[in-house]
Amino acid sequence: MTKSCGPAELDESQAKHQSRPVDERVAAAVAPPLLGYSIQEFCTAVGISLSFFYELKQAGLAPRTMKLGSRRIISVEEAQKWCRERTEASESAKREAWQP
Repeated sequence: MTKSCGPAELDESQAKHQSRPVDERVAAAVAPPLLGYSIQEFCTAVGISLSFFYELKQAGLAPRTMKLGSRRIISVEEAQKWCRERTEASESAKREAWQP
């Protein structure tokens, strides 16, 4: 025969297994703010393939990268700037296409 738990017993059981609230200072110490993307991370973030990134780079349309050791990094600011520029270019192309 199994023992059934009433609502009060479930609450006590669940309370034992809940974690304590997260101290924001500790959480910040564990996960520092993102300051840059690897090229792969950038591609994932904006939803493009790695090969398309290199096509953009070849055409001079990719965001600027910086070399850190043997890695290439795209700063968060550069990624945001690139997104704004691409959005503006897209909107201006739409406006030009609709002008009589």
